[in-house]
Amino acid sequence: MIRLTFLILGFSAVIALDNGLGRTPPLGFNTWNHFYCDIDEKIIKDSADAIIKLGLKDVGYQYINIDDCWMGKTRVNGKLEPDKIRFPNGIKHLADYCHSRGLKIGIYSSAGTKTCQGLPASLGYEDVDAATWASWDIDYLKYDNCYNENKPDIERYTKMRDALNKTGRPIFYSICNWGNAKVWEWGEKVGNSWRTTGDITDSFQSVRVIYKKNVVLDAWAKPGGWNDPDMLEVGNGKMSTIEYTTHFTLWAMAKSPLLIGCDLTKIRDADLKILKNKDVIDLNQDKKGKQAVCKVNCKDSDFNSDATVPQITVMELSDGYAVAFTHWGDRGNIYSSRALFKELGIPEARYKAKELWTNKELYTDTMGFLHDILLPHQTAVYRLTRA
Repeated sequence: MIRLTFLILGFSAVIALDNGLGRTPPLGFNTWNHFYCDIDEKIIKDSADAIIKLGLKDVGYQYINIDDCWMGKTRVNGKLEPDKIRFPNGIKHLADYCHSRGLKIGIYSSAGTKTCQGLPASLGYEDVDAATWASWDIDYLKYDNCYNENKPDIERYTKMRDALNKTGRPIFYSICNWGNAKVWEWGEKVGNSWRTTGDITDSFQSVRVIYKKNVVLDAWAKPGGWNDPDMLEVGNGKMSTIEYTTHFTLWAMAKSPLLIGCDLTKIRDADLKILKNKDVIDLNQDKKGKQAVCKVNCKDSDFNSDATVPQITVMELSDGYAVAFTHWGDRGNIYSSRALFKELGIPEARYKAKELWTNKELYTDTMGFLHDILLPHQTAVYRLTRA
């Protein structure tokens, strides 16, 4: 049963989301980044099957999330219903399909009068829609921000939170208001995650811009509520393997939800290898719940395409630390990047350091350690444990 906790927010009493979910960031799949509106029942089932067949379920991926365009063009008797051509057996059928395979299922709507693609949304229908999704055994809601009638963000998103609470079903609540209204300052009282930026695209420049905005928000992330710099583009084909590796590494260290956004039935081996790196996933899922913090070379210019020094980011773990070196520049290799523990906020001691993409292991001295080389757009990440 969901416990309702009363908090003071602004000048009014509100009920906090307390669904017990999101103790670590969710892992799964979302239809939008690859399929956009071209979705149907077969794509959802094929994606669920692929999560299992490719071994992604074995490393923690579990949500199969349906994004925009699943609903019909009008409400029926005041309720949302799925498009009958694309989803002839209904969403409950897909929920049963996913649940029977040990997976979970997510749905999409908007805190406005229409979704971003102009279909019926949930503003003014919060209780009805939440009850509908609960009756379908939905596990995750992505709640967008289109056609919002210029009503305050916190008002609109709180109404859906309260409606989800009333259903008694634990539904992970993903606030997608694009980082407006300083959502990170109130998001933990309303949802399980909150978008901190606009939409991602399949380009390294997009990764760079979004990460720069998100990395400074570490203080707001904690078990039960996470900053969300948007879904993964790994596998969609417009970045190199090095760039996708950096994207995945930094999203993992940002404690972001890790939601695959490519066609899993056609994924390349190199991209699948990135998504299945259990060592990097373990950073994201570490129960300490600390988002990584930029420690060295963190000025705006250090994110630019002409950057010539490595940026160093540190995550505190339950049993040590993770240290990432990123070369944001477009050209020129970076050699011999020295990381001093004092600068990184890590206690001076000897550690065993394992680089999580090459599996190379080394022992540090008591003052710090050295990373040899970084190619343009490359990130190397080490897990440090006491020697």
